[in-house]
Amino acid sequence: MRLFFFLVALLAPATALAAAGAASPHKAPAPNAGNPKALVSVSGMTAPDYAQCVADLAASKVAFEKTDAVTQQGCQLSGAIRLTSVATPFGDVGFAAKPTMLCSFARQFSGWVREIAAPLTLGYTGQHLAQIETGPAFVCKARYDKPGAIPSEHAKGDAIDIASFVLADKRRVAVKQQSADIPWAGVLVHALRMSACGYFTTVLGPGADAAHEAHLHFDSGVHGATPNYRICE
Repeated sequence: MRLFFFLVALLAPATALAAAGAASPHKAPAPNAGNPKALVSVSGMTAPDYAQCVADLAASKVAFEKTDAVTQQGCQLSGAIRLTSVATPFGDVGFAAKPTMLCSFARQFSGWVREIAAPLTLGYTGQHLAQIETGPAFVCKARYDKPGAIPSEHAKGDAIDIASFVLADKRRVAVKQQSADIPWAGVLVHALRMSACGYFTTVLGPGADAAHEAHLHFDSGVHGATPNYRICE
């Protein structure tokens, strides 16, 4: 009897350890696991979807550089491109910053440039839209730059910030403060901003909050119960 209890006592820790191992299998630590406030975001497209998207951009005469996998700190994208220019019936629209974004977002954004931004700019100013000045688009940062917050849409590759629109004659229509020598510049920026609400789930700009006083922000993140929910401010 004593031998029986001795064996039970001896085997119990091993049995408990095995059970714990089955319930909690070892997992490799996530990137930045040592820092609970470090941002981690992984976004991407499947290989077939990326291939189709790249073909769609090329067919629409969008100039871009294929980058596919991009990593910045704890943020990773697969299926990314760097946008160079968008062909429109009114001339090419360039992007000197070559913003990096998911191909799917580039397809969406280039459609807005071609169908809305280019014709509206020509209609309001009499000049074709030559360039759009943007930020880098893909940036590994938290929403509103708050440590420990959820990743921003920039960290997911589906957002872009626009600072100004450059006309063919080199005049610049800034988002923050329009030049008095460009008639209808303020109305143009407002029209571009409102039109974007039909293309993107989030459109922010001057007056929305302090973080967007100097630029327009477009993204395609799902912020409500359905993809149809819009934030247009």
